[in-house]
Amino acid sequence: MLRPYTGFDKNSTGPLPGLVALRDVILFLNGGKITHLGSWTIRAMNGKPGVPSVHGTGRATDLGYTYRKDIEGTITWLINNADALGVEFVADYYPTPYGRGWRCDRGVWKNYTSPTIKGAPGGKWIHLEISPTMANDKTAMDAAIVKTFCP
Repeated sequence: MLRPYTGFDKNSTGPLPGLVALRDVILFLNGGKITHLGSWTIRAMNGKPGVPSVHGTGRATDLGYTYRKDIEGTITWLINNADALGVEFVADYYPTPYGRGWRCDRGVWKNYTSPTIKGAPGGKWIHLEISPTMANDKTAMDAAIVKTFCP
């Protein structure tokens, strides 16, 4: 189902509990093959001076990997369960020519045809953003995670 994309709304004082729950489950389930590269920081978007990053909202995280096969299942799980988990945006820096992005307001991947996300192509990480509702509610996120595995 298509949903509005929030993007940057307001800065928080740290990573929000629902995001931390989702990030920590991803890290745990992947047994060290996926690493946490950073979540909360107040800064501009990379390559876009003056445009605030969603990282400052506490609703975004970057997840790194060494081998592409180690992230592919996580990407698929996030997109297949985007509504339940409140996933709003996934930036995938790896594919050529300029990476790709999935957003909740279009529900499909967009393969970038010009430099759009700094670090693409070839970047070995994804950027993940979730909705304010799910980011602020650890209980709802925990329930959503369980539901994706035990429908």
